[in-house]
Amino acid sequence: MAKPHTSSWGRRSVALAVFVALLSLTSLAFANALVVVKVRATGDAAVDGKVTLTARKGDATFSCETKDGGCKIDNVPGGAYTVTFEPKSGKAPKPRPVMIPPEGTVSLFVATG
Repeated sequence: MAKPHTSSWGRRSVALAVFVALLSLTSLAFANALVVVKVRATGDAAVDGKVTLTARKGDATFSCETKDGGCKIDNVPGGAYTVTFEPKSGKAPKPRPVMIPPEGTVSLFVATG
């Protein structure tokens, strides 16, 4: 009985397809969110300070300093967090819980005063 003929190109094509599929799965596993933060006081006035996301499970923290009441935090894994805001002046609002989805762009509004 004759062996079926498989070319080295055929095996390489299959190996390449498997590699690309595994690479796609890896990129999905590491997708994280971009959190766009806006901090506003009464009357929609921008407030500057430090915004921190602290994971409720584990010890991961992510933060940014606002400029004109806004900042961005990139590569935040999805999950449950507590958001805190430390204004450069004035009273800080109470920390509050937030949920961050595993990927995409998320708007996070922090109200002061």
